[in-house]
Amino acid sequence: MGSIAAAVLVAAGIWAFWGSIDPSGDPDGKVMAQLTSTVTALPGYGTPALPWVNQIPPSLNASYIIKMEPHQDSCDGRAGTQGWSQVVVQAGFHWNSGLPLLVAHMDPRLAKLGWKVFPQPSTAYPPTATWAKTLGTGGHGFLGVTQEGGMNSSDWELVATGDPTGKAASGC
Repeated sequence: MGSIAAAVLVAAGIWAFWGSIDPSGDPDGKVMAQLTSTVTALPGYGTPALPWVNQIPPSLNASYIIKMEPHQDSCDGRAGTQGWSQVVVQAGFHWNSGLPLLVAHMDPRLAKLGWKVFPQPSTAYPPTATWAKTLGTGGHGFLGVTQEGGMNSSDWELVATGDPTGKAASGC
């Protein structure tokens, strides 16, 4: 009988611990939906040239779009830092016309989605553009596009991040 009581106590402890953790850092997918829509502003979106993938391709010049759901994280297991990672949408894409024309292409599309561009110095290296938005969940969203591989490269990366719902990992 003692082993059954011990097993019940252990099960209750596990249930109490896991039951106290939010089931998801984006339970209704509202953050991910707002970040996912940002890729519609990319040149080549909706064509085979910019496919959705399940993992980032090993080739640095491959085009892709990927969604990364939040997961439980901490600062190397330090007490008090555990929480949800950010919600992320990332894309690698090709663009041959430079940052000013990329911003001119993306900004009107992102503005319709509520994103506001933040001008960067023209001397920024690598060339980068940044947008921000208050998400419908009340959290913050940030989006950046950066030229990868040097000034003459046509490879670009988009990273859109959003605050998770619930307690975020912190203190790192």
